[in-house]
Amino acid sequence: MVKKYGMLMVTVLMLVSTAQAGERESCKLCGMYIDMYLQTSAVITNKNGVVEKTCGSADMLRLIADAGSVDAFQSVIVHDWSSGQEIAATHAIYVIGSKLVPDMIPNIIAFAEPGGAQAFMAEYGGAALTFDQALQAISPMGMTMPNRVLSAVPPPKGVMNIGAGYMAMTMDNLKMGSDDVSVAQFNAVTGRMVAPKKMESSGPMVMVNYGISDRLALTTKIASLDKTMTSDVRMPSGSHFDKVTENNGITDLDLKLRYNLWRDDYYSKFITLMVNVTLPTGDFDTDFANAKTNMPGLQMGTGSYNLGGGMLGSLRFADFWVHSELSYLVNRENSDNYEFGNAAKLGTALHYTPNYDVMLGLELDAINIDKNEFNGLIMENSGGQAVTLTAVGSWRFLSALGGNFTVSGSYGRPLYQDVNWYGLETDYAASAMLTFARKFEY
Repeated sequence: MVKKYGMLMVTVLMLVSTAQAGERESCKLCGMYIDMYLQTSAVITNKNGVVEKTCGSADMLRLIADAGSVDAFQSVIVHDWSSGQEIAATHAIYVIGSKLVPDMIPNIIAFAEPGGAQAFMAEYGGAALTFDQALQAISPMGMTMPNRVLSAVPPPKGVMNIGAGYMAMTMDNLKMGSDDVSVAQFNAVTGRMVAPKKMESSGPMVMVNYGISDRLALTTKIASLDKTMTSDVRMPSGSHFDKVTENNGITDLDLKLRYNLWRDDYYSKFITLMVNVTLPTGDFDTDFANAKTNMPGLQMGTGSYNLGGGMLGSLRFADFWVHSELSYLVNRENSDNYEFGNAAKLGTALHYTPNYDVMLGLELDAINIDKNEFNGLIMENSGGQAVTLTAVGSWRFLSALGGNFTVSGSYGRPLYQDVNWYGLETDYAASAMLTFARKFEY
């Protein structure tokens, strides 16, 4: 499976590289087509006379910041929003944080005269900046995308991120509550003949994130997983053998709507409301819901429509982003009288963006999951609490086809885990994803 998706990724990159030669003129930084953003585009001429263009002032300022100063270039020209007049970037007046987001975020729009900027702000809001102030206000990335913690920063209207990737998780440490135990200890305490030994889950996943408006975004995610549970079976004679149980299929479809309640003019502080819905596209099998064996981890789906919500916050300072999430998911009883436990989550993420192509970060989240119920009986060895630390990173490696391609990855391990009565502790959870992002409308 990994080889199959690796070959698919290589094929996509080869096609993109081939198409790039005949592509329309695009933004030096993000890859968006310049002819779609003539009203905001900037023209940068290097010291050696090479001309490069950006879709707007935000990316122009990022290139200047990366070079150290505007003196690193022969000239930098921007366009007046109202008239299209070409003006030196250092002489322009800029408006940040208006209701209009014509290119990137933060939305920084250039004007030739203070009067034009004032008239624009009277209609659309925002704050006026000089060139030096605009350069200080910019960050290497307008937003970062956490892995296990949601961002409060929605993409601008018409921006779509399409991602395809692979995830893998292994659970192989037998626990009773929060204590590690051996199979022999487990058998002695519980008197059970079967003990969980190892669970593996892996498969491809697809994600789509779309900006419905400049404040409202929809994210969807679904996966196709192969799950394997290995159990230690003790015979009356005292001998042991491994029993392997498998299940595979697509998971439930996860839908998240994020609505930005408030942000500052500088696009550096956000408070956002999140609504979460899961649709029962994954199969629920009662064979994995028996009160004696109880292997809910092998289920592909919950078998029910579930609803949740939460609050998100994001803060940028200099080259760092901080994201936070407080959320709750209510899992309803399905038609087979099985109910997964409700899940409460608190998380935070710290991301470092040394330049506009790279992000490195750490994410910490704590989750409490209530015990499951089946036919009115509490499933004791289900639910639990976990605190997980995840290392994340992303690299935007190619601008093409009117957008850009990013590869990202994550690797997480629990700092603490309590599995209630008994169960397996997560050894690691890892993922890798290739994402294409492009703005399709303004």
